[in-house]
Amino acid sequence: MPKADDFDDLAKAPFLPALRPGMAASGTASGNSMTSLTRRSVIAGAAAAGLLPALPSRAAPRKVPFGAAIQSDLMNGDPAYRQLFVEHCDLVMPMNALKFDLLRPTREIWDFDPADKVVAFALEHGKTSRGTCHVWWGATPQWVKAIESPSEAERVLVEHIERVGDRYKGKLLGWDVVNEVVANDPIYENRSLRDTYWLRTLGPRHIPIAFKAAASADPSAQLALNDYDLEFKGPHYDERRTIVLSIVRQLQDANVKIDAVGLQGHLYADKEIDVDALDRFHRDLDALGVKLLVTELDVIDWKSPAGPHSQDRTAAALVTRFLDALFSFKPPELVISWGLTDRYSWVNDVMPRPDGAPSRPLPFDRKLRPKPWFELIENRLATV
Repeated sequence: MPKADDFDDLAKAPFLPALRPGMAASGTASGNSMTSLTRRSVIAGAAAAGLLPALPSRAAPRKVPFGAAIQSDLMNGDPAYRQLFVEHCDLVMPMNALKFDLLRPTREIWDFDPADKVVAFALEHGKTSRGTCHVWWGATPQWVKAIESPSEAERVLVEHIERVGDRYKGKLLGWDVVNEVVANDPIYENRSLRDTYWLRTLGPRHIPIAFKAAASADPSAQLALNDYDLEFKGPHYDERRTIVLSIVRQLQDANVKIDAVGLQGHLYADKEIDVDALDRFHRDLDALGVKLLVTELDVIDWKSPAGPHSQDRTAAALVTRFLDALFSFKPPELVISWGLTDRYSWVNDVMPRPDGAPSRPLPFDRKLRPKPWFELIENRLATV
């Protein structure tokens, strides 16, 4: 069984076995060598010619779509919460209901009801939706982790992705196929990829396996690699961006479909957004024909002055700098916040303020009133 630390840094060697001559994407021997016309070369040419498909057209004046993740278990119990999404979002997506452990908590049980409810809600109100996520270390069920056979693990993974992707085929714009696969601190850990069950069991090839299964299940869906800490300044963050670009290039060179990279966009009050680096990252992705998405925008203000006005000023400054960096080259494809209201946010529980002041992570407050920085987002996403 491969170990996570068996893999060299990406600068030293490709980390996807599919890139080695004579190897197929599954890591097994293949009689065919890699073709000279790779997906990367095809996509780059299509991007230059303006031939890549866009998101569905919108009524003028067109804007970058804004969306938010909704908690399915709160929809019926809080009508005002539900209505907030109807009034302010172009896209409404399940926050957790499409994650592996909730869809299939045991080998025998599949539970699609919560996700079905959110997707139906979005479509009934004329919204679009998208899925997150097929592969995430934090949502791998215990029954899957008990599987020791690589071949069985691969079968389970492919079965899961194909069944879920097929169920929502034509209903979702796309998927975060692989989420948070980059090592949290690649320099300190001396690794490129996060140490997960999937990496230990299948090696790095679990990434192309997942993308190929997702493409097979829904060929029209936009497939994204999603990760965090891609917007800040410092060597740690530079390395994370480098690894993401390497994954994209290696998937394309292996002729595996990847359409987008998602920046989660969890913005910290004590971290500096690197405008120049984010602009370069956006340009590098565009040169590969790969879109840039904002998938989980919120503000973690635990190290900022307390008080609603101070916290909102901090949030506005962070969001402004973040959007400035994203728009300096070209607009992103989507901007999605990880929830809409401070009333319901993971930040309140996972990263509470040490001074006891209420966190203010989202564009609407606990009384469902818009904050000044929501207007900032609206203005920036409107067509100029």
